[in-house]
Amino acid sequence: TLRQNVTSKGGTTAAALQVFEQQQLPRTVASAMQAAVARAEEVEKLF
Repeated sequence: TLRQNVTSKGGTTAAALQVFEQQQLPRTVASAMQAAVARAEEVEKLF
């Protein structure tokens, strides 16, 4: 992947990405996006 190609092994970005994975950032972002979509659909009904 692009991320793998541009991330130096043992570098600062790799360290940050490891923390993101450990703390399940992808799941958190997906949940936030689902909440935003749901709210957008609610707001749309008001107009």
